[in-house]
Amino acid sequence: MKSSVALNMKSSVALNMKSSVAFAFVASACAHGFMKDPIGPSSISGLQSYGVFSAAWYTQGTQIGCEEATGVATCSADAPCCPDLMNATLLHTEQLSYPAFSLAQEYANIPTHLRGSPRTLANPFRHNPWMAPGHAPVANPCGILGGWRFSNASSYIAGMGDPTKKQLDKAGRETKINLIPKTMPVPVGTTGTSALLYDINMRMQKAQGNLYTTNDNTKWKAGTAQNVSYSLIANHGGGWQVRLCKLGHLLDETLTEECFEKMPLDFVGNSSWFEYNSSDNSKGTSRIPFTPVRVSDINTAGVSPKGSTWTKVGLPSCDGLCGGGDMCPYHAPNNCDKPQFDNAIAKAGFWGYGNSNAGNSRNLSQVLNNWQIVDTVWVPDGLEGDYVVSWRWDSEQSSQVWTQCAVVTIEA
Repeated sequence: MKSSVALNMKSSVALNMKSSVAFAFVASACAHGFMKDPIGPSSISGLQSYGVFSAAWYTQGTQIGCEEATGVATCSADAPCCPDLMNATLLHTEQLSYPAFSLAQEYANIPTHLRGSPRTLANPFRHNPWMAPGHAPVANPCGILGGWRFSNASSYIAGMGDPTKKQLDKAGRETKINLIPKTMPVPVGTTGTSALLYDINMRMQKAQGNLYTTNDNTKWKAGTAQNVSYSLIANHGGGWQVRLCKLGHLLDETLTEECFEKMPLDFVGNSSWFEYNSSDNSKGTSRIPFTPVRVSDINTAGVSPKGSTWTKVGLPSCDGLCGGGDMCPYHAPNNCDKPQFDNAIAKAGFWGYGNSNAGNSRNLSQVLNNWQIVDTVWVPDGLEGDYVVSWRWDSEQSSQVWTQCAVVTIEA
């Protein structure tokens, strides 16, 4: 894989590098996802009271074939992030999260190398990260809060263009931009590795001489299968993978994407689960098993790292082509009569974008913020000690990669 570090950032929570790149961070439009198990430190996963920022650790402006990420908000097939893009390596329509867009007549004349259909597929997202899993560069292996580093706080909210321009709400009324809360404990632009190292150092300090790296880490046993899970606040489709790197690389500030690429975890079996709770938790947890779509070198033209396996996001989005907004079809469709693809989750009535500002099925709208997708990974034999886990989600519908980290203790 090409170099994955686009920003050389020191490990501190308050960073001050300037940037003039415009960026879309509108809660109703920008995708967000996060790892739920194992859970990250409070500085990464404890921002729920600040809305979308709890799930905003990612890299903005990245496409397959680029040497490095750019932070640009509007990368597309027509306006790419970089000049030297690669072809998609996915080969089958079942590997896509948005097949309805690929088959739409309005894109019929767009060339692509994706196959698996009676005719050549035309995919408007053909250079986005999921189209060649693992090949898009990231700026930080644990994400950046807000996706990039910007010099103006309004850039994280207003998106492209003039941040002082009046915005419209769903009723078409003018509304002012809500800036990032001044009191948010972790500032936007902070790298995930910085936040994780800060958490480790604080634990050491509070331990007052006692062992600290294993205080409350999730415990995994080497040579066993372990559950991992994630949830989405905005469903841009695509797929994900979980990787490991020794904690020592974080402590000496050498934790890189390349380190994680050396230890991707294999998925176990051919079952995943969609778990959800009612909004008042009165019915407890319900679980829907479904068959995941695994993606590897076997059924594609190549994933990265070579020999690893990825899994497509199991929750289908809406099938509506567009539905309003300047960025259609790149933003959430509001027409949600049917799912983009069919699986056991969709048969149970769950599909959609995952937030209240976009389209969702009736069932999904009743469990927003109360669901997760659970899968099982294999912890290799011979590992022992503290490791950083990186959950990486490659988006299909946008030029973004989500990465979020936690520390686990692996016991022999």
